[in-house]
Amino acid sequence: MSLENTSTVSSTNNWQRYAQFLIPSLIGVLLFLTPITYEGKQTIVIGLLSDFIRQALGAALPLLVTVTFVLSGIMSSYVSLLKPRWITRHPLLQHVFTTTPLWLVLRFLGGLFCAMTYFQYGPEWITGSDTGQVAYMEIAGIIFCIIAIANLLLSFLTDFGFLEFIGTLISRPFQILFRLPGRAGLDAITSWVGDSSIGTILTIRQYESGHYSAREAATVATNFSAVSLPFCVVIAQMAKIDDVFVLFYCTVAVCGIAAALITPRLPPLSNLPQRFYQREQRSDEQLEQHNNIFVRATQTALARAQNGPSLKQILRQAGHSITDIFIAVLPAAMTIELIVLVIYHHSNLLQTLSAPMVYVLEVLQLPEAETAAAGTLIGFFDQFIPAIISTNVDSPITRFVLAGLSVTQLIYMAENGLLILRSSIPIGFKQLAVIFLLRTAIVLPILAAAAHIIY
Repeated sequence: MSLENTSTVSSTNNWQRYAQFLIPSLIGVLLFLTPITYEGKQTIVIGLLSDFIRQALGAALPLLVTVTFVLSGIMSSYVSLLKPRWITRHPLLQHVFTTTPLWLVLRFLGGLFCAMTYFQYGPEWITGSDTGQVAYMEIAGIIFCIIAIANLLLSFLTDFGFLEFIGTLISRPFQILFRLPGRAGLDAITSWVGDSSIGTILTIRQYESGHYSAREAATVATNFSAVSLPFCVVIAQMAKIDDVFVLFYCTVAVCGIAAALITPRLPPLSNLPQRFYQREQRSDEQLEQHNNIFVRATQTALARAQNGPSLKQILRQAGHSITDIFIAVLPAAMTIELIVLVIYHHSNLLQTLSAPMVYVLEVLQLPEAETAAAGTLIGFFDQFIPAIISTNVDSPITRFVLAGLSVTQLIYMAENGLLILRSSIPIGFKQLAVIFLLRTAIVLPILAAAAHIIY
């Protein structure tokens, strides 16, 4: 072969390598990281696709949710209690349907209550418009669509070098400020413009791929799976503070940075091991180091893209993730949501438990402290309810604080909290509760100070 032909082949191979990195990564950026405005609504392409799917399914979506939840309840009971032998021949089904007694009860109740709500059969406090309808017919349907489309398309963003490219570029600032690998920045960006649950799923995948240690994965999942920008707009509108949205979001950003700086340096996160999932060391590829960080980032991305998954592998991984979330996570999550809504709307329990927070809010000089107190703690179970409580408050200062808590506490058991517990990240319910309280203690004074300055 002549020197000219060798050069041509080498050039073609180089272009193919760059194409393997650039084309899927650009598609991922377009889908997940490109803000667009559609019919006056600020969103992203993945959000639009989710909306289109929800609209296309129409009245069939609540039925689909109901069938899935009932299937989860029945099969989880059958597999977990009777332990049939045939299930061992199907590892995915065994993993999905085998669960602990607590989660089995939540799944069974999820199927039962969802069916009651769909058929409008049973007491009003379960099937009503402010309880069962909200949890099972509205929020579950929204999550159903976004999780399905996101899992199918997430590989474009995660498996062809883009994470490695961004991670290398911002690795040093993240290491200095947050003691984290640079790829954690993309988790935060994905959540910021997309959805916090997508950021959590991304973090879990990175941990199971060996890119995060246990401590790093827990830190990212509890501090950088940020609430999306479109959701912040919705929260601001619900709380009727959208006239100061820019100031509100700047305050939220300050709160997020402060919590991310402090929380990982305190127990329980600081006590987690620096072990990797099913391996001895980080799985990042070892490449020849280059002084130019852009060149080094490109080398890392090209190496990852060269080993990118096939279409069959992408579909298999997406199918496993979707099945796990739909069957194992969502029924339990929506049952927790229903329980919280029922307790809030039909009892004084939350108001009683949050009574000490009345004094805290009074010290911070927040008006209507008694009405708002429940909203400071109830966010642990569901991210929407603090904002719902804010609609009962007249003071814009207090509404500002409650809206801020909705988007900065981050540990929501009805959503990403359950995703974390269900994952291989070694962190439990009590630890998540402590992290939630730590974040609340950090962000609450900042929100109160900002509200007093703005108003």
